[in-house]
Amino acid sequence: MNTTLSSFWQKSASRFEALNTRERWMVLAASLVVAYAMMNLLFLGPQEAQQKRLLLETASDQALLADIQQQIQLYGHQANVDPDAANKQRIAELNSDLLALDNALSQAQAALIRPEEMPKLLRSLLQRNGKLKLVTLNTLAIENIIPDAPAIELAEGKPVAAEFPAYKHGVEITVEGRYLDLMDYVSALEKTPWHLLWSQAELSAKYPVSQLKLTVYTLSLDKAWLSI
Repeated sequence: MNTTLSSFWQKSASRFEALNTRERWMVLAASLVVAYAMMNLLFLGPQEAQQKRLLLETASDQALLADIQQQIQLYGHQANVDPDAANKQRIAELNSDLLALDNALSQAQAALIRPEEMPKLLRSLLQRNGKLKLVTLNTLAIENIIPDAPAIELAEGKPVAAEFPAYKHGVEITVEGRYLDLMDYVSALEKTPWHLLWSQAELSAKYPVSQLKLTVYTLSLDKAWLSI
């Protein structure tokens, strides 16, 4: 086998020596191309295949990581969403409306007579008139003029209600006397610097004495009602 291989190389060398310079360069270039092809097949080919496989695996891992990060952001956003946001906003709106109403009532209350002063005023005007007789003078049950807002139940199960009460304090007075004297009493009530709110008036006209029942009231943010 060694003799055959030696004979092959001798013949190849003789042929190479017989070539001119240009032909020798062509044979050398062809030999280099064949050698590179063999190296690429034996060594570089498997390495490139491995690199391509790694690139594909890396791209797949990056896509999976991006998907996981997107899901984390989505769940994180959902976790930050307050399930009571709508209810809390409604409560805030109710409190804002009630606060505005409270401010309006506070301004109105400054011009109205205080509940505890109302019976005193009615008696004082009656005494000033001097011609009428007091039949009855009664305080009426206190009324909350702002209905209670329905309680809104939050997700944690705690009911929250927006409350801002305002109260109506009424007095019912019945007096009797001559018709003209009764009208003078009503006129005095209307002219007093203390503002009263009128609810109703009932006149029982008889001769010579008539009877008048008046219901007047005032507003207050306080529930306390002093007895007469």
